[in-house]
Amino acid sequence: MAILFYQNKLKKSLNTIFAECNARVLEGVRDLSIKRLVTLPPIVILVLCNIGLSQVTYDLIDGKFQCYSLEESGLSVEIEITAFVWPGENTSVTMKATALQANIHIRGIRFNISRLEEYGNKTLLKSTKFLTDMHLTLGEFRETSYDVLIPENSLPGWLYGEVECSWSIEGDKLILTKSDAFPATYIQNKPYENLRQEYEALNSFLNGLQANHTLLENNYTELHEKYEQLTGDKIAQNNATGLMYLFLVTTGIFVMTTILLLARRPKSTTW
Repeated sequence: MAILFYQNKLKKSLNTIFAECNARVLEGVRDLSIKRLVTLPPIVILVLCNIGLSQVTYDLIDGKFQCYSLEESGLSVEIEITAFVWPGENTSVTMKATALQANIHIRGIRFNISRLEEYGNKTLLKSTKFLTDMHLTLGEFRETSYDVLIPENSLPGWLYGEVECSWSIEGDKLILTKSDAFPATYIQNKPYENLRQEYEALNSFLNGLQANHTLLENNYTELHEKYEQLTGDKIAQNNATGLMYLFLVTTGIFVMTTILLLARRPKSTTW
């Protein structure tokens, strides 16, 4: 019991530490610009993306989560993507741009999805340009959805996104830009998931066998008690029958002895 107590305590402590680290790392990844990201070694990007898994999956809505959100200088950009995807399947992407003030001129929004290969090599899966040279008024928005095919030979782990936004406010000559990189969606490990499902099925089967064993054991105990009760009653009945037979035999011997004695009694003489 003491070992189990300390194991649970250690597990809770590690979960707390990992949650805090995930939050800090994910925040750092979100704040990286694309230029700074591409200067990092690919293996570092892979590690950062994988560490952020437990944090970003908290915002799941109907199988999707908001992997990117920008609200800056009159422009709001939101990107949602399928939270988990299998190799060989499509991941669904939804992009939405909203004007937070009047007369926003969007010069262009581009969203790239890439995967990291073995040894840290990067492969671009899809590059989508959204809203080129578009004017939006206050509260007006544009939205688009599309699918991205995940190659069959993709390794388990994160796909990461890169977004580039360029816009301006009409009447202002300043061109605003924003570039970010972030974890996008997670490619699941199919062999591991298959093994996990088989384990859960076997574990469920084992629980069923244990329940049946308990039921049979209870039935056996109940039947054994009834057998013992019936055996006790039978023994008592046999004892009573034996005593009755003994009584009859004894009575018969007594009667025969009496008759024999009467038969051998000497005859009386008269004078």
